[in-house]
Amino acid sequence: MQSMEIDRFERRCLRWASRVASLSVLCVVLGSCTHSLTVSGRIPTPLIEPFPVSIGFIRPPEFSTQIHREKLPRGGGDWTIELGALQNAFFETLIDSLFEKVWPLAAPACGPSTAGLATGERCPDGFVRLTLLEYAFLPPELSGLKFFSASTKYQLELMGSDGTVLDTWVVVGYGKNEGGGFQPTDALNAASVEAIRDAGARVALEWPKQRNVQTWLEFNWSQE
Repeated sequence: MQSMEIDRFERRCLRWASRVASLSVLCVVLGSCTHSLTVSGRIPTPLIEPFPVSIGFIRPPEFSTQIHREKLPRGGGDWTIELGALQNAFFETLIDSLFEKVWPLAAPACGPSTAGLATGERCPDGFVRLTLLEYAFLPPELSGLKFFSASTKYQLELMGSDGTVLDTWVVVGYGKNEGGGFQPTDALNAASVEAIRDAGARVALEWPKQRNVQTWLEFNWSQE
């Protein structure tokens, strides 16, 4: 009889230990489902001949501090992704390479009080406003694939020297990274950098060929 009671006690202890172990594993898993990432990477300087025109470069105030927050379904975790600093630095370098003269401005306006223009300096030939419309990503757990993927969607608005909108163009960039032995944040970082750079490459190669943009470029080029 005493032996049976000991057996029952041991079984209860084992069940209790199993529950504690399961709870510990759950705590570890839940802790690992919170991810914070500041997107960072190399910013290449495009080897392109700048157009001999001047431009005012406009971005929303939040462009350089953009943070993407998302809670993924099916245990994908909570993600906080800071991509503003990298995308801002990347597109500053790109626009500086595309045009002969670039002024960072807050609005499509020009006058004696316009910040960024030196005294007596003529107004830019036009303005371009760059906005991030969407950032999205997908981990392998949700896609069923073996890599992290990311995408960026930007809008470029070209305005004439009087602020009139001449063209609106949307570009999407894609990136992916298999990760391998890397941490999930490292794999997503690489995919995000690739998505930003892919969008930038499309801006450099495709945007100047848009009909309205090309007309504006040719007109101002002829005025030089």
